Amino acid sequence: MNHSNVKTFNEAIPQVSAKDLDAIIAEGRFNIIDVRNAKGIDTQGGIPGAINIPFETIENVINKEHQDYNPLFENDGPFLFCCTGGVMSYMAALKAQEKGVNNVHNLEGGHAAWLKLKNT
Repeated sequence: MNHSNVKTFNEAIPQVSAKDLDAIIAEGRFNIIDVRNAKGIDTQGGIPGAINIPFETIENVINKEHQDYNPLFENDGPFLFCCTGGVMSYMAALKAQEKGVNNVHNLEGGHAAWLKLKNT
């Protein structure tokens, strides 16, 4: 079996370290997209300045033909996708990239990694 087509997280979608998130928030360098549902954000807390677009709606929001389309995705970003642990946001970033959204990144380790750093 040829695995040359298999990409790691870092190869397919650039990862942003949780240790860099506070500077990113302060500088406003990224459009931060939190793909957790509202209950997850209410329970775990949010990321300042993040826009909540739940994972299950991401394909509609980036589809220009859909009524839920968000023109935010027409700009060149950069976009930083985040979730609880970094996996769902990676998948959302990958979907966005596949649909033509440029300059997408993923928060490595997600909100949990950022909270862990803040609490140490």
